[in-house]
Amino acid sequence: MLFCDKCKVSIGGNRHSCPLCQSALLGSPEDKDEIFPVIPSNRQRYQLLIRTMIFASVAIVVISVTLNILLQGQRLWSLFVVAAVACMWVSLFSAIHRRHNIPKNIIWQVVILSLIAVAWDFLTHWRGWSIHYVIPAICVSAMAAVSGCALFMKLRIEEYMIYLILDGLLGLVPLVFLLMGWLQITYPSVICVAVSLLSLSALFSFAGDALKCEIKKRLHL
Repeated sequence: MLFCDKCKVSIGGNRHSCPLCQSALLGSPEDKDEIFPVIPSNRQRYQLLIRTMIFASVAIVVISVTLNILLQGQRLWSLFVVAAVACMWVSLFSAIHRRHNIPKNIIWQVVILSLIAVAWDFLTHWRGWSIHYVIPAICVSAMAAVSGCALFMKLRIEEYMIYLILDGLLGLVPLVFLLMGWLQITYPSVICVAVSLLSLSALFSFAGDALKCEIKKRLHL
């Protein structure tokens, strides 16, 4: 099959130049009717990266378990490595699955990473770092990420306001921790709640009409 080194496409048929850029073709012609160039899809481009990550994950797990057995350690620390790799793939799968809707993807990452943090905190003899630091930090970072994404991608307010509201509501979850008296370190949660209230207030103040229209449209009112 013929190949254009400039366009990086394979071309069937018996042509002498690339139909896209008119450059000279490499390879040998085929004795069959000419077809359109085979342009690799995004999925094909990222297959090598995904396969490399899968191999690296399996290698890390196998090496960790092997070392844990050979060193005859009393603690099965390799199980934490396996759990960390599994958590990474859960988050990555969600990100890939919802890659076409970045604001929605960010909200799902907030939920997934928060649950993973709480699970890890619980499995490592609960010290509270997940609710003291991680969840407030994730919520504040997500609000900044949604806003930054909207500005960078030039999204209309209707395209991301629902996700900004959801993130603002998730940012009020640390208020429950405060009211229940579960926190020894309060300032991260206080900051998170304050940022959430300011975000929701700004949204309702400056985009209230658009929000009402979007809610009516989604609820078919």
